[in-house]
Amino acid sequence: MLTGACLYLGTLSVIMAIRAVALVSSWNAENRAADFASTLEVLRDAGLGASGAETFYKAFVTGVAVLAACGAVFALYTARGHRPSRVGLTIVVGVAGTATFLGVVGGTFLFAMIGALAVAFTVRLWTGEIGTYFRTLAGHVPPVPQHSSVDPFALPPQFSSDSGPAENVEYEPSTSGQSRAPSAPTYAPPAAAPQPPSAQAYAPPPGYHQPQPGREPLPRSVSIAVWTTLIGSAIVAAGAAFGLLGLLLVGDDYETMLRDSPVSESMLDQSGMDYDQLYRMSLTLLGLCLPLAVAGLAAATLVLVKKRKGDVFLFVMAVVTVVTSLLMFPIGLPWTAAALTCAVLLRKRESRAWFAKS
Repeated sequence: MLTGACLYLGTLSVIMAIRAVALVSSWNAENRAADFASTLEVLRDAGLGASGAETFYKAFVTGVAVLAACGAVFALYTARGHRPSRVGLTIVVGVAGTATFLGVVGGTFLFAMIGALAVAFTVRLWTGEIGTYFRTLAGHVPPVPQHSSVDPFALPPQFSSDSGPAENVEYEPSTSGQSRAPSAPTYAPPAAAPQPPSAQAYAPPPGYHQPQPGREPLPRSVSIAVWTTLIGSAIVAAGAAFGLLGLLLVGDDYETMLRDSPVSESMLDQSGMDYDQLYRMSLTLLGLCLPLAVAGLAAATLVLVKKRKGDVFLFVMAVVTVVTSLLMFPIGLPWTAAALTCAVLLRKRESRAWFAKS
């Protein structure tokens, strides 16, 4: 039952992630703003400009895609009985499923049903047999059934002669030649179990030092995945930090700077945005990349320092990197390849065996 629920949740998460990515990538080409005119109107009434409302909505849909991708990864680990992944799956699929049900990625009846099913299966993880299974994993005693069926035709329990101590029945001889009735049986007490000899403490000789176990080296596949994540995240974090700092310092001179660059002019023509829209989009993308890069650094550092505690975190960040880098195609193509490589290496047999050790 747990495997089936996780399979459904993983499939629904993949569908929601693909839909959100397709919506953001085709926003300008297919004039998606007209499909969400009512929602954008609400955002404009809240104080955002026309371009700001579109930027905010696309950033929110991107967040839904990232959460749905995380849900697919959490579903995989929840099916294996990983209790923290069940909590993560509940949060990310609950948010992404609710957003899909409300029409954030499209107001069709099909996606409303997909969102409702995702939320329903999320609730299912905490009830019934699945909830009892995870409570048992946490150390709680499973509940005892209140009514037990008794077979009226069952035979009474049989007691073997070996279950208790042997009876010693003593007979007293009679001098008159007639046998007497046996006296009351006497029971021999069971022999006491031999006690183990007390352990003797031996003091180590002077100058002796107890050898300490060394740090087990990382497997080759885990080492490549960790260092690839560490270096790639450091590059993105540094670039995003300097980019945000530059945009904030440039301010009103942003348009002048772009006009002086022929590369920026060609990018502006291909994107179909004006200078203000490109400025806000750059701020949004860099603001999204910076915390994701910091999270990637944290995941890689966790595996390096605390060893086997960050396997799920590192794999989730690899999948999130694949989704976000596809949104920045073709600039994010190297990070897509690197993240896919890390995800494949972390799923190898030697990697899973190393992380599974206590």
